[in-house]
Amino acid sequence: MSMNFDNYQKEAKTWLHELCHYLGIEDEQKAARIFRAVLHAIRDRIQAGEAIHFAAQLPVIWKGIYFDGFRLKAEPVNIRHELDWLEFIRSQDAFAAQEDFPTVDHAYYAFHDVMVFLRDHISEGQYNQITHALHSEIMVPA
Repeated sequence: MSMNFDNYQKEAKTWLHELCHYLGIEDEQKAARIFRAVLHAIRDRIQAGEAIHFAAQLPVIWKGIYFDGFRLKAEPVNIRHELDWLEFIRSQDAFAAQEDFPTVDHAYYAFHDVMVFLRDHISEGQYNQITHALHSEIMVPA
């Protein structure tokens, strides 16, 4: 099996361009930070095995971003309320949170846009497993 880094980069950039469309922004750096923040929040909120299964559906470069800083824990972060969830997402974008998520409403819409993007880019079964892993009070697009 050859390692075609150009293809990995192309696939990651394709996802990023499409994500910009879903988010309604042109700033790729901002879109990438938002995506990373939501991916990290999901990763830390779901069981480790589920987090690994989810990562399998991401392009190689996004897998690396997804696992950056990952620490295997016995239990995922316990978040039950939507406001806490949105603040948790904001906390995953520590240095740019005020720019990317100036208000909780920005985090809400970004989370929903990213989830719609994921729904359209990963298997239906994997998407459903992620949405079921989040608490029922956290509203996720069907």
